[in-house]
Amino acid sequence: MESRKPSGTHFKYIDIDSIDNKHQAIKEAKIIETAKAPSRASRAVFDGSILFSLVRPYLKNIALVDSSNADSIASTGFYIATSNGTFRPKYIYILMISAYVVEGLNHFMKGDNSPSINKDDIEKWLYPVPPLAEQDRIADSVQNYLSILEDIEKSLS
Repeated sequence: MESRKPSGTHFKYIDIDSIDNKHQAIKEAKIIETAKAPSRASRAVFDGSILFSLVRPYLKNIALVDSSNADSIASTGFYIATSNGTFRPKYIYILMISAYVVEGLNHFMKGDNSPSINKDDIEKWLYPVPPLAEQDRIADSVQNYLSILEDIEKSLS
């Protein structure tokens, strides 16, 4: 994970409130005056980064950063996963929202008031690493099914 200090007069900030945990997506980054930046505003994000909340991971405050939010700064309450070339960003996202990862990492939670995990818990977890072409196929297939489910959900509303 890379640190980044807010600069300019205003900056885009992503905190837990910025995440739609029902759809695992960024609702909207907040625009904050740099002079009023919270001390937790220091995580650099990039196009394709995945945000994973370290606090109460079972709430699934997880999101894939797209180009519209790549210039944002995230809260230190997130683990930021950015591909090093071994994983495709969309595949990492599918992994991170999966029950395998979320429920697995929940076992490491500590604390009563705001149970949380730490970055070592995420980094030491075992992740399946198929070839890149298979990662693309898996991510596309899961995304297709998620879109179908979203359409069904909308039709029931």
